[in-house]
Amino acid sequence: MNDPSWLQEEQAFSLLALVVATEAGMREEIPVGAVLADPVGRILATAGNRCLNPVDPSGHAEIRALRLAAARVGNFRLPLARLVITLEPCPMCLAALSMARLECIRFAASRTQDGQDILQEHANASAMLLRDFFQPKRENKNARQNQTQE
Repeated sequence: MNDPSWLQEEQAFSLLALVVATEAGMREEIPVGAVLADPVGRILATAGNRCLNPVDPSGHAEIRALRLAAARVGNFRLPLARLVITLEPCPMCLAALSMARLECIRFAASRTQDGQDILQEHANASAMLLRDFFQPKRENKNARQNQTQE
C-alpha cells in the first residue's frame, strides 16, 4: 500500500477528485468530489455532490460513487476498493463506506482541525473550493438580514 506506484495513483486520484469537486461547485453544489478505484488502480466511479439539484439529502459524493461502483461490479461490497475524496466523510457517508468494506479512504480537507489521514498537497485547494462556494452565500444571507432589520 505504501509503494511508490500506489502513492502516484493516489495523487492522480486526488487531483481527479478536485476536478470533480470543481465541477460540482460550477453546478452550484457544495464542491466535494470522490474517486473510487479498484485494487489495481482502475477507476470504478467518480462523483460530485448532488444534494441540491435534484434535492437529495443522500446525494453526497461518496454515496454517489458507492452507488455507481456497486452497480458497475454488481455487488454492494467493494472489499479492496480505495476512495479518495476532497472532504472528510460525514457520519452518514462513513456508515455507507463501512458497509461497502473499502480497503482505504483518503481525504484532502478535514472537517475538524484534528483530521487524521490528510493529503496535504490538496488540502488547501479543497478547503479553498469550499470557502469560495460558501462565502458569497454567507454574504448574501447577511445582506438580506441587514435589509430586513432596516
